[in-house]
Amino acid sequence: MDLTARRALRSVIRRPRSLRDRHTREPADARLADEAAVIRVEALASKGDRAGAHAAARRFLEARPGSARADSVESAAGLDARKQTVFRSKVSEIDTAGGIVMRLLNAVSSLCCCSALSLLVTACGITSLGSGSGNGDGGGGGTTIGGEGGAEACIPGIPATSQIPRLLNREYDAVVRDLLGVTTLASAGNRPPSALLAADDEGELTGIAWNGYLAAAARIAAEAMAGPNRSRFLACEPAAAGCFEATIRAFGRKAFRRPLTEQEVQRFLRLTAVEPQGTPEEIAEAILLGFLASPSFIMRPELAQEREEGAIKLSSHEVAARLAFLIWDSVPDDALNAAADADQLTTKEQILEQAQRMIHIREKTAPVVVAIHREYAEIRQGSRWGARDHDRARYPDYSPDVVAPMMAEMDALFEEVAFEGGSFKDIFLTNVGFVNEDTAPLYGLDPAIYGTELTRVELDPTERPEFLTRVGFLSSYSSYAATSPILRGALITRLLGIRLQPGPFMDSVSIPTDGYTTQRQAVAAMTSPAACKGCHDPYVNSPGFVLERYDAVGRTQTVDPLGGAIDGAADVHFGDDSTRTITTPLELMLALAADPGAMRRYAEQWVSFATGRRPNANDACVVDELDLKLSEGGYAILDLLTDLTQADSFRLRVVED
Repeated sequence: MDLTARRALRSVIRRPRSLRDRHTREPADARLADEAAVIRVEALASKGDRAGAHAAARRFLEARPGSARADSVESAAGLDARKQTVFRSKVSEIDTAGGIVMRLLNAVSSLCCCSALSLLVTACGITSLGSGSGNGDGGGGGTTIGGEGGAEACIPGIPATSQIPRLLNREYDAVVRDLLGVTTLASAGNRPPSALLAADDEGELTGIAWNGYLAAAARIAAEAMAGPNRSRFLACEPAAAGCFEATIRAFGRKAFRRPLTEQEVQRFLRLTAVEPQGTPEEIAEAILLGFLASPSFIMRPELAQEREEGAIKLSSHEVAARLAFLIWDSVPDDALNAAADADQLTTKEQILEQAQRMIHIREKTAPVVVAIHREYAEIRQGSRWGARDHDRARYPDYSPDVVAPMMAEMDALFEEVAFEGGSFKDIFLTNVGFVNEDTAPLYGLDPAIYGTELTRVELDPTERPEFLTRVGFLSSYSSYAATSPILRGALITRLLGIRLQPGPFMDSVSIPTDGYTTQRQAVAAMTSPAACKGCHDPYVNSPGFVLERYDAVGRTQTVDPLGGAIDGAADVHFGDDSTRTITTPLELMLALAADPGAMRRYAEQWVSFATGRRPNANDACVVDELDLKLSEGGYAILDLLTDLTQADSFRLRVVED
């Protein structure tokens, strides 16, 4: 984009002034909060909520009696005639960074339009409880040993949630893919667009993060306009009369997940008249960049104010966005947009009808199903998965070439189970595997009959039931030159819903093996002191000992490298406080598939992932419902997605006072 186009774009997105020093920040923030209070009171008054407007005004005047905006707040609380000044029109000015937020930004230093919006949210009493994916130990269900918490008890209600969450990075990539057909950026080393963004974070948007959005928007716009899919944005000749207005309306409807206001349309059209005039191609690229850098693209505002039984009822457009991001991590398709435009997403039945249609579009739903199961299995950046190297002299079948296909196998396995009608138990009992020439030897298969791509195979069901017997898990949860019953057992314990107080970082602990003929003996001896035994003996070690039938790279073994015979029997403690003697991996997986604690943790993981909230008493009611269905057997994994849309908290929201 040349200088002319950049000048044009600056009429839509203006950079905030920098503060001269940090001592001017507090007054600026105070002015921003005062403006936000006026907006909030006006919003309540414009909706006819005089009591709410008066209450909000009183709270403000008590907190800021000397504010220069006190008269405005009082006036806003008492003037019903100002209904034209609605909250949506206020926030829509944020959308192209040319209205009220930019006015506020002139008084606030290092804040961009998005961080100003964050302060606006705080000042308006909108609660943000996080937009992350619920990372952590995966929930509070089950038994807790040596830690805090436990299963949340259901308290009916709707948890407070963010009114304006940001897109997660995986959602950003999916949206750019679906809107523009851009999956990687040549200008960013053929990485996905989110590679230019800061990591997902629940806090205020930083300057660095904002610059990442601007950089990504510029590169996406340039490559989309020059690429084979430019018609997804610009379906007409840019020099043709009416082309830009039609493009702004059509693309904006998809990008903002709602129809644009006339004010927004006109603001984008200003780019066509800025002097010196840019070429039609440059103007088109600037318009696209403006959309991609807009808070209404980067964020998911929920601004409806209609009340239902003490909560705020989402509009059909807001419900459509929730549906699309829950099931696809992306924007609504044409069918869902049409339903929203017709206001046909107001009942649970209407929502369910769309959800049941959407889950069967596999190419869009599968990545979400995989992402949920990655979180469930703790496959995330910085985890042990795929990060463990091994002694090549001891394990000649292992090489770095194994890592990518063994991790891809996990994704393919989770997708296969879900889309073949599988249930919770099938995650632990399926014998389906996906191998290539690099991983085949680890499964005892002939690499000569496989190529570089993954091939679906059926493994020995007694030897390789479910994902915890795949080389991806077994290799990752081992040490460099030996197995690690502790690491393997600890993850299984967490899957059972048993939370233990974290112990030492096991990779830093050397396990002495002198005098022992098996790794099991060495681990049992090392964890036998009283300080360790309370957790390791009944909970951690035993499931790991059952998996000693697999070596450090995931191959089956009957003789330990130390020379002794493998003993894979152990007394395993389960989440219902029962202890059973388990003699084979298949017995362990059968027990996991039927364990109530494991089912509840799985249900809790789905709810936490879908809502972006940590486990809480209100969401525990939804967990209870899903847990009951899981316990009845035959409940398809994909039905979890549709049933999540039937919770009251899916179509309603509340904010904290």
